[in-house]
Amino acid sequence: MSISAPRYAAGPSARTGPASRILAIASREFFRRARAATLLSVALTFFVVVTSVVVTVIFASFLRAPTAGDFESVYESPVWPFLMLIVAASAGAGSLAEDVGDRSISLYLSRPIRLVDYVSAKTIACGSWLVIATVGPGLTAVAVTGALGYASASVLLAALLGFVATGFVAAIFFTGLALALSSLTNRALYSGVAIFGVILVLYIGGSVVAGITGNIYVPYANPIENIRSVAHGAFGVSGGTATDPASSALTLVGSGVVLWVFALWRMRRVEVVSE
Repeated sequence: MSISAPRYAAGPSARTGPASRILAIASREFFRRARAATLLSVALTFFVVVTSVVVTVIFASFLRAPTAGDFESVYESPVWPFLMLIVAASAGAGSLAEDVGDRSISLYLSRPIRLVDYVSAKTIACGSWLVIATVGPGLTAVAVTGALGYASASVLLAALLGFVATGFVAAIFFTGLALALSSLTNRALYSGVAIFGVILVLYIGGSVVAGITGNIYVPYANPIENIRSVAHGAFGVSGGTATDPASSALTLVGSGVVLWVFALWRMRRVEVVSE
């Protein structure tokens, strides 16, 4: 009989790739943003959009066959942009600001993850909530209208594509705006107020300057006008906007990308300061 010391061997450890780490942070941030304010604002958006679209299509069916343009009417109301501002503020205002404020960003970046991966994960989480709020209600309205039998299959398909196109363009812009403003402060409240302030200044200021100068390029500075223009083009509605739908879409997407790059640049500066 022989006595020997036990041998211990650690099992092989597999190192996760950047994609897995990004998805882990994005998933955590997505559920972290599932607060009362976010859920309430998204639920309110669903209720307003679905009710507005279904009622409009039903009334239109009494006079004529509904068209895809009847579904677009929800974008003509100032209520829809206001709801998007609430969702953007509740889902994105604290996305970066809270991590900077409580220094949890240092815990993220102490792991094997790059800053661009961290910001990308935050973008996925914030953008997911905005896509749910911009695309989801429209798709639900199309489904309800189709189930009630008030529109033909071709009209429903055109409306569905219109909601998807307009919703994604709007989500890209509002996501970039929320992240950019969230990167400028360590308080989510300040970032949320700034989101409302920037949009209101561009909306009111753009309308006033365009009316005074008559310059055809000034309306492109108004994101709400750009979204309406994109909706007109996506739903096949002619006229009614001061901008070209394709140019408005490029302006919104380009602005969202530029704002995202600014947020990344800003976070690089915050990282240096925190060290």
